Amino acid sequence: MQQIFRLGLGLLALLSILAGARGATDSFFPLMAWDDVRDEATLQKMADCGVNMVAFVPPRLLKACNKHGLKAIVFDERVSGLWNQPFNSKQANEVLTVLIKKINSNPAVFGYHLKDEPGADQFDELAKSSELVRKLAPGKWPYINMTPGMGGWYATNFLEAYITKCKPPILSYDNYAIGESGNFSYGFWANIWDIRGAALRHDLPFWPIILTVAHWNYRFPSAADLRLQMYGSLVYGARGICFYKFCSEPLSILGAPDLGNFRMGPLDEFGEKTATWDNLRNVNRQVKNLASVLLKLHSDDVYHVGTVPERNHGITKSDLVQGLESGQQFVIGDFTHEDGSRWVMIVNKDLQQSAFCRPKFAITAKAVKYVSPVTGRLAPFPAPWYALAPGQGVLLKVE
Repeated sequence: MQQIFRLGLGLLALLSILAGARGATDSFFPLMAWDDVRDEATLQKMADCGVNMVAFVPPRLLKACNKHGLKAIVFDERVSGLWNQPFNSKQANEVLTVLIKKINSNPAVFGYHLKDEPGADQFDELAKSSELVRKLAPGKWPYINMTPGMGGWYATNFLEAYITKCKPPILSYDNYAIGESGNFSYGFWANIWDIRGAALRHDLPFWPIILTVAHWNYRFPSAADLRLQMYGSLVYGARGICFYKFCSEPLSILGAPDLGNFRMGPLDEFGEKTATWDNLRNVNRQVKNLASVLLKLHSDDVYHVGTVPERNHGITKSDLVQGLESGQQFVIGDFTHEDGSRWVMIVNKDLQQSAFCRPKFAITAKAVKYVSPVTGRLAPFPAPWYALAPGQGVLLKVE
């Protein structure tokens, strides 16, 4: 009898652990450094900034990833090849077969890096290696990152061909919206509109890669730039966000060239923390406080107030918000929670001016609550005095 009692306690403990694990998974919102790492000290600085995943992790640093609570996309250059060479599935699969057998049981492993920004002529080869990863490492991501949409996706079936052939579990793509002229590229909104549509059609999460370091003719991101890129992704229903790059230095992998002017990333050229590190940590904390709700929302529509970017639309009669009493430039997302409740995210697109958030709803709301980005708690929305900083968003529950 005592043995049965002990077994019962053990089973209850196991069920509790599993329930906790499911809860942790349900609330995991990826914030990924799209960068290579060369030492544990850099991993620690990433984790301290709120990053919880890294895109290029050599197998030797998996132990350090576990230590600092980081998930890893495992990188082996023999799999990916050089950045400007076509993907070779025969060579990649020989390496992947050995690599997966050796490290796949490590809890830090989230996926295996295959290729960055491939052309459509590489999809057949990538499909072979994607299938191998699914077979040998079920549940792990055969990681492929898509190019920005300008010039290709809008006029062709490029993205559909990729999804059909490679069967990705997650859509990853990059688009850098902040130029030295001070503008915010409207291509950002057109691109994410198309990604969102593909994600909804195929029931896939999508993760944009946003810009967190100055290079070429991109400016270094201000706090407002970071907020608008991140909240501008969340309002479209993004289920993860990635940062290019964390370190202000060239990639040491893929044969990537030195672009010459990396600067003011979260870590500078000498590995020291910058103002961008502080600003990114701040918005990462906000997103983590919203994550448990964000991961349970289904995107119903996205619409713009003020200037309407290409491929997007303004307010329609079916949208939850029918106008705002103040402010000039917003992007708004309507959502339905898995429990059936209605939610809306309102983002101030103005990078210079704060704006009061005073929405006029299509329905008579009995109550409006907001998720505090500081505490993560749901509280009565303090209208009409709640203001949004440049680039800031707010997540509201409309009852």
